[in-house]
Order: sequence, then structure tokens, then C-alpha cells
Amino acid sequence: MLKGILCSISASSLFGLIYYFPVLLRPLPMVEIFCWRILMSLPTIIILIIVDKQWSTITALLARIKRQPLLLLGLLTSSLLLGLQMFIFVWAPLNGHGLSASLGYFLLPLTMVLCGQIVYKERLTFLQKIAVAVAAVGVAVEFYMTGVFSWETLVIALGYPIYFVIRRKLQIEGIVGTFSDFLFVFIGCLIYFMISYDATKIVNDFIEFPIYIPMLGITTAIAFAMYFLARRLLPLSLFGLLGYVEPVLLTLVSMLFLHETVPPNQIISYGLIWLSVCILAAEGGIFLIKSMKRKIIY
Repeated sequence: MLKGILCSISASSLFGLIYYFPVLLRPLPMVEIFCWRILMSLPTIIILIIVDKQWSTITALLARIKRQPLLLLGLLTSSLLLGLQMFIFVWAPLNGHGLSASLGYFLLPLTMVLCGQIVYKERLTFLQKIAVAVAAVGVAVEFYMTGVFSWETLVIALGYPIYFVIRRKLQIEGIVGTFSDFLFVFIGCLIYFMISYDATKIVNDFIEFPIYIPMLGITTAIAFAMYFLARRLLPLSLFGLLGYVEPVLLTLVSMLFLHETVPPNQIISYGLIWLSVCILAAEGGIFLIKSMKRKIIY
């Protein structure tokens, strides 16, 4: 279990580090930074698949596509959804929206709970109902105070549940799903580079950022690998609880390194949403403690 905990915390820490990478890569254009991240990530993912002796899962996926051609459409949809999320992950810190994006990650556990109830008919616990109600009040306050709710917050909070539902429907999990998601975006980024840039521009980028460009991709691939390993090693309740580490780190990066602050008219709404997350985290902690006690008794 300790190995799983360390993997989860390491993955969250690496995602927090990646959040600051776009700033280190200035003055490269935002789209270019996004493309470099994908182009550098996929080769590392392939290396990890080979090292972990998981290539059979890739060949099995190709066999499924051959039997079920429509599966390709689902894989493309999944890839586009993840690509959109990764684009926002690059766009937000470069454009002063790091806190809004991190708020989306704070809301994500709540929208996942609601998704489970709506799509899979899962029942909400008492604390989950309270957390959802508090978050709903926070969203209502945000609408009332500002007249709008940040689009990037909504895309993250609502887009990821749709992505995970599609992934579950397609029955692609772990590294094979990551490979397929990155593959289609990789092809798109490669075409973009071939159309928009020549070899001289690409070489100049590497000369200017010889460490940051490769590290952006390598760090992304390792973070995803650790994330999936942690999910495999940890009980679901503990894994979900540790998932709150990432948005906390993203908020700290936004405040400490990107120098963003919560506007005064949004303190109440942010506070209510963070409170709802704390309620969910408390529930996860209570469930985990009870589970550990049962294991000790039996």
C-alpha cells in the first residue's frame, strides 16, 4: 500500500510541476507548447509499455478495432476529449486562469459523484448529498456575483466525467487507453508541425529549450504511468482520497508561482466549493479508517 501512496502523491506532484512548464517555455506559442508535450510524451509511453511488457494489450486493442471498426470512432472521441483537457492544462497558466482551472479539478470529484448517480444509478451517501448541495450553492453564488461561471472550470468539471464514461464504455483502461488517447492527438500535432513549421524552426526550439521540451513529455508520461499504477495498487477509497492532492498543488502553483489571487467577489463561491470538497475528503477518510479497522479485526 505504501508503494501505491507514494506513486499517487508522486503523480500529483509531477502534474503540479507540469502546470508550471508552459511558463518556463515562454515565448513559445501556446499551441506549440501543447504539441511538444504530446510529441514528447508518446515515445516515452511506448518505452514504458515495452519495459512493463504490456505490448500485448496494444496488439489486443488493434485486433478489437479490426473486429469492430466502429470502435475507432469511440477511440477518436476519447482522444479528442483528453486532448481538449490537456490543451486547457497548457492554456490556463499562460493566460492567468490557473485558479479557474484548479477549481475545475476541485469540482471534479463532485461531478464524478453526480455522474455515477445519473449514468450508473449509484446512490449518494448522506455526506455526498451535503457536499453536492454546498457545491451547488457555491456555483449559484458565483453566477449571482459575476453573472458567469468560468468556462474552463465547467469544461474540466463536466468534460472529464464524459471522458471517463466513454473510456468505461469502450473498455479501455490503464496504459492501453493512455496510448490510444495520445496516439490520435500525436498524429494531429505531427500534421500541424509539418504544415506550420520547417526543420529549422524545430531545431531552434530544441536549441533554445534543450531540457524543458524533452522533460515536458517525459514528465507527462511518467506522471500518467504512476497514476495508473497507484490506481492498481490502492483501494478505491484511498485512491480517490489522494486524488485531492493534485488540485491543491495546482492551486498552490497558481498562487505562489503564477501570482494569481482569488477575486474578492469570488471568495464566497470558491470557499463553498472547497468546503464541499473537504466534506467529500472527510467521508473518504472515515470510510478508509473503518475499512482498516475491519481488516485489523478480521
